[in-house]
Amino acid sequence: MKPKRVKIHILLIGLVLVGFNSFWVLMGTEVWHSTQMTIASLFFNAVFSLLVLVLINLFLEKTMPHLLMSQADLQTMYVMVVMLTTISGHTMMGYLLPVITHAFWFASPENEWRQLFGHHVWDWIAVKNPEILHGYYQGGSTLYTYERLRGWLPIVVTWSAFVIALWLVLLALTVLLRKQWTENEKLSYPIVQLPIAMTSNSKKFFTSHWMWIGFGLAGAAELLNGLNYLFPTIPSLPIKGLSLGRFSSRPWSAMGSLHISFYPFAIGLMFFTPLDLSFSCWVFYLLGRVQLIISDAIGGQNIYHLEQQAGAWIAFGFIPLWTGRRYYLRLLSRSFGKHDSLEDNNLAGQNEPMTYRMAMMIIALGLVFLIFVCYQMGMSFWVILLFLMIYFPMVIGVTRIRAEVGPPIHQMIFVDPGRTMVTALGTRRLGTNNLTGLTFLYPFVRCFRAHPMPSELEAYRIAERTQIGYRQLQIGMIIAIIFGVLFTFWIYLHIMYQMGAASKARGWLVYMGWESFNRLQAWIVHPRNSNVAEVGVITSSFLFTIVLLIMKNCFLWWPLHPGGYVLVTGTGFSGLWFTALLSWMVKAAVLKIGGVRLYRKAVPFFMGLILGDYTLGCLWSLLGLALEMPTYIVWH
Repeated sequence: MKPKRVKIHILLIGLVLVGFNSFWVLMGTEVWHSTQMTIASLFFNAVFSLLVLVLINLFLEKTMPHLLMSQADLQTMYVMVVMLTTISGHTMMGYLLPVITHAFWFASPENEWRQLFGHHVWDWIAVKNPEILHGYYQGGSTLYTYERLRGWLPIVVTWSAFVIALWLVLLALTVLLRKQWTENEKLSYPIVQLPIAMTSNSKKFFTSHWMWIGFGLAGAAELLNGLNYLFPTIPSLPIKGLSLGRFSSRPWSAMGSLHISFYPFAIGLMFFTPLDLSFSCWVFYLLGRVQLIISDAIGGQNIYHLEQQAGAWIAFGFIPLWTGRRYYLRLLSRSFGKHDSLEDNNLAGQNEPMTYRMAMMIIALGLVFLIFVCYQMGMSFWVILLFLMIYFPMVIGVTRIRAEVGPPIHQMIFVDPGRTMVTALGTRRLGTNNLTGLTFLYPFVRCFRAHPMPSELEAYRIAERTQIGYRQLQIGMIIAIIFGVLFTFWIYLHIMYQMGAASKARGWLVYMGWESFNRLQAWIVHPRNSNVAEVGVITSSFLFTIVLLIMKNCFLWWPLHPGGYVLVTGTGFSGLWFTALLSWMVKAAVLKIGGVRLYRKAVPFFMGLILGDYTLGCLWSLLGLALEMPTYIVWH
């Protein structure tokens, strides 16, 4: 792609959107705890921001065409909001702030936190002065005093630098993966379908009758449910969290309640998932229920679903590296050599968002910085390396699942590298210093929702699909990351000193602190050894995931894809299995009846389902901001 001129005014507008969305996500998720815009793979607030921009653009086209924004401009601002959303909200800053504030405010003689691990925490990674934390938790105060600003400054600088370094390392890693996954393996990237459709031919998109039918169905359902939340006399339409009941006798009771949901956006997103993958999602969910029944029938007490999930995700991250090993080895060997041919230039990344040599330098420097910070926190060098050896396959697995399956949600709660290391090595071998360090890294690995790496890769996919060029998009992403983390820190602290994290905030800003440090306390007070059974389950799940891939690649008749097992193992996808089933049934019927032609005609309807659900969800959230009250939760 030819580099295009970077438009400064577009980047500035993007920064305004970044600032507003940082405030919106904070108030919507952590203060009023309404629709969780950062949990779904396709972010609610980002799609709504793009919708507003596209509608403004359509207005400008008729009234002031000289101010018209190009597709590159629209996508740049959209991607900037996406990158901000990976930082703000329930799944990153909503976890990080509790960890750097909680321990020394809630420390008491009863929990003995100061004696257990307080002396292992440095002043530059956590706020230790209760006087500084009083206004943060109780509210009715201000951040802007000399003592508070001085206490917060080193901590904000440290963690901002850490986030920026990690996000840039992941950005550079996506550059190395992009060509193999996009051009050689031709993955489908379902998550980018709607943003591309909204900007490629906006007139055609917004004049599609089928799109408006889908929009109307989803929007009407969420409008009715939102009104019911405010005025209970109005009837509601149950589309989420429905229980079909449970068996009362063993072993059938072991499977628990069977929950179904009809989330419109989830049905719409899964329509773009390849059939074998959506089929695998709901089949593996039901097989998981069967596993519970069998385990109970033979007297088993635990199926170790978290350990199964850990092994599956690690394997799913290793698999694409192994299958593309020849390409990556050639890439490494030629990145630092002379480029005498077109093939050499391609393998050196001359046509990529950045050269592979530059990407490798960013990865190397970023990792050195991250390792240095962790080492200064008190972690041992070998523990840091082991953490990264587990972390990177997991994030590559998450990125792969988004590019290949495009699930509405991907999460692995309580399946972080720290827990896996404790399972394998025990707490005594790690020691208090390392356990404390793992706790301060916990916000980055607690659930892997809203992870930056899939969004960074999808941004490059948008650029490649629409031929808008990488340069402005990439600059916008980097600016949004740097500005976004600093602005988000500021807006969170500014608001919390006014409202109080433990006073008016309805989100998880207090709960996540308890979760993090109660776990650390349990590790220290009740030491545990390596658990052979749990390690065995992790290993077995790792091998089973690989076997699934071998079967899928070797036998055309084999229907199950490892991506389905990875998604539904544990708690990750259990609430959406029924929407996967519905989407699979509809898509299979459409392709069987009318083939690809009918499928293309049906696409606008399912995009309308997504957009209608997202639009009403965001409007209810914005209404809550305006009225300073909680409103209907479209998605949680």
